[in-house]
Amino acid sequence: MLFNSPAFLFGFLPVCLAVFIALKKANAGKAALVFLALASLFFYAWWDFRFLGLLLTSIGFNFCMGIQLRKYERNKLLLILGIAANLVCLGFFKYFNFFIDNLNLLLAHDLTFTRIILPLGISFFTFQQIAYLVDTWKGKAQAPTLLEYTAYITFFPHLIAGPIVHHATVIPQFRALPAAHYDWHKTAIGLTLFAIGLFKKVMLADSLSVHATPIFNAAHSGEAISLLAGWIAALAYTLQLYFDFSAYSDMAIGLGLMFGIRLPDNFFSPYKAGNIIDFWRRWHITLSNFLRNYLYIPLGGNRAGKLRRYANLIITMLLGGLWHGANWTFVLWGGLHGLYLVINHGWHRIVPDGFSAIKAYQFCAWALTFLAVITAWVLFRSESVEAAMAIYQGMLGWHGLGATTIINDALAAIIIGLIIALCAPNGLQIIKAAEERIPINWYSWQLSTRWVAFTAILLATSLYFILYTINRISEFIYFQF
Repeated sequence: MLFNSPAFLFGFLPVCLAVFIALKKANAGKAALVFLALASLFFYAWWDFRFLGLLLTSIGFNFCMGIQLRKYERNKLLLILGIAANLVCLGFFKYFNFFIDNLNLLLAHDLTFTRIILPLGISFFTFQQIAYLVDTWKGKAQAPTLLEYTAYITFFPHLIAGPIVHHATVIPQFRALPAAHYDWHKTAIGLTLFAIGLFKKVMLADSLSVHATPIFNAAHSGEAISLLAGWIAALAYTLQLYFDFSAYSDMAIGLGLMFGIRLPDNFFSPYKAGNIIDFWRRWHITLSNFLRNYLYIPLGGNRAGKLRRYANLIITMLLGGLWHGANWTFVLWGGLHGLYLVINHGWHRIVPDGFSAIKAYQFCAWALTFLAVITAWVLFRSESVEAAMAIYQGMLGWHGLGATTIINDALAAIIIGLIIALCAPNGLQIIKAAEERIPINWYSWQLSTRWVAFTAILLATSLYFILYTINRISEFIYFQF
C-alpha cells in the first residue's frame, strides 16, 4: 500500500488513526499497541499476503534468538547462526535471480528457473534485526516483549522503505506508548511533515521522472544519447530521487508522530554537502550509521592504518551498493562512492588548515561534490552497465548536441527542483523548533493559522493531482530495495 494511494489516504490511514485515538482516549493503551501491530501487518499483507508468513517467521526467529543470546551470554556461535540465517534469507530472495543470471552468462548456459519475487521491505527489516542480535550479544539491547518487538519491526511508516530503525531508539517508545497520553501537538506536526512529503512526491519527484525515464529507457534499448539528453536525464533523475526519497522520509516521520513514535532522521539536504563524507552524513542517514557501526568498524575501521582504512571504506561501500539491489550497476555505484570517500579522506590529510574557510574553496568543493554525485546516480538508475555507458557517452557529447526542444520541456522542472533542493529548508529543519523549543525563525513550524493554511494547501493540491490526474500513483524508488 503506497502512502500516495487513495486506499491509504482515504481508507487505511484515517481508519487506523481514528481507532488508535479512540483506544488511547478509552485508556486502553495496551490494546492500542496491539491494534497498531495488527494494522501494520495488514498494511504489509495488502501488497502480497503470501509474504506475511515470511515477515512473521523472521520476527519469531529473531525474537527467540534474542532470548537465547541473553541466556547464553557472549555465545559467538549462536550470534553467527542468527546473522547467517538472516543473510541467507535475504540472499535467497534478493540475489538468487542475480546469481543464476550471472552463472548462465559465465558458463554460456541457459538454466531455466522460476524467478524469485523480492518481498517488500526485506532489506530494511533484515538489517534492523541483525543490529538487534549483535547488540543483544554485546549486552547492549533491552529485552522487549514479543508485542514490543513485533511493533518495532512491523510499524508501517518504516516497514516498507525505511528508515532503518535502531532498536534502542524505538523499542523504549513502544514500551512507553500504552501509558502515554495521546499528543495532538505531535499529530499536528506530523500532519504538516506528511503533507510536505506528499507534495514533494506527487508534484516534484513524479514530474521529474517524466523527463528522466524516457531517456534512460532509450539508453537501455541501445539508442545513442545526445549531449543535451544525457545531461537532462542525469539531472532530472538526480532531483527525482532526491525528492522521492526525501518525500518518503518526511512522510514516514510524520506518520510516526501521529501515532506518538519519533522515527530517526534519515535525510538532511544532502545536495548542500561540501564533500562526499558530509554527503553520506546527510543521505540515507540510518543506512550510513548501520554500515559504519555493523560493517566498517567490525572490519577494523580506521584502527589499522591508512591502507586498511581505505580498503574498509571500499568494502563497506561495495556491500552498501549491493544492498540496494542485485545488479552490477549498484555494485559499481557503491564502489565509485567508496573511491570518492578514499579520495576525500586523502585530500583532508594534505589540505592546509583553514583552507576550507575560503568561500571560493567552499563553492568549488560543493560543485565538485555535486558533480560526483550526479555522475554516480547514472549507474544507480541505469538498468545495465551498457545503458549507463550510453548515458555517459551522451554527457560527454559523443553523439552530438541533440534537439534543443528537449531542454524547453525539462529546464523549468530542473531549475525549480535545484532551487528547492539547494536553497529551501528541509522538513526536519521546519519541525525542529517545535520539537526542541529552540528560538523561532521564519520557517519554523508553529500551531498557527499560517501553518494550518500551508498544510491544507499542500494536501489539497496533492490530493487533487492524485485523484484527477492520470498516472499520478507511482511507487517510491526505495520500494525496489
